[in-house]
Amino acid sequence: MEQDLATLQVISETLNEEPQASQRTLAKKANMSLGMMNAILGRFVERGWIMLTNVNGRKLAYAVTADGIAELAKRGKAFALRTFKLANVYSETFCKKFMEAKAAGKTKVVLYGDSYIKFIIKYACNEVGLDFEHREATATILADEVCLAGELNDEDVQKKLIEKGCFNLVEIIQDCK
Repeated sequence: MEQDLATLQVISETLNEEPQASQRTLAKKANMSLGMMNAILGRFVERGWIMLTNVNGRKLAYAVTADGIAELAKRGKAFALRTFKLANVYSETFCKKFMEAKAAGKTKVVLYGDSYIKFIIKYACNEVGLDFEHREATATILADEVCLAGELNDEDVQKKLIEKGCFNLVEIIQDCK
C-alpha cells in the first residue's frame, strides 16, 4: 500500500507539472515499465484514485480524483504523526542523557559541526537547565561539557570527534528506537 501511495504521489506531481502527460511519461517519472504503469493505472482507476478521459481515439488523459487526493493527504498526515512521535522520543532521550550529565557535573552541551536535530538538542538543554553551544567541528573540546558530534560532519572529522570523547548523535538516536 505504501508503494502504491508513493506511485500515486509521483503521478499527481507529474500531472501537476504536465496535465496532458502520457502513460509513457508517467512510467518514466515513476521509474517503471510502461506495462507496469498500465497495470497500476488500472488498479488506481478501480480504487477511484485516478480518472481516465478519452481525449481522442488513442489518447487518454489522466487526473487524480478527490479520493486519490484524500489518500495522499492521509499519507501526509501519517508521515507527520510519525515524525512528531520520533521528535518526542528523541527529545526524551536527550533530556535523560543531559540530566545524567548534569548530575555528573557537566554545565554545557556543545554540538560540534552541524545536525538536522539541533533544535531537539537545544530544546533538551533548555528543559534540563544546561547551556547549549554550537561550535565548528574543529574547535577545542573542553572537559566540563557534553560533547556531541554532529551527524553532518565528514566521516574523518566524525571519527576524530568520537575519538576525543564526543557522543555520536546517530548512535544515540539508534539506541532510543
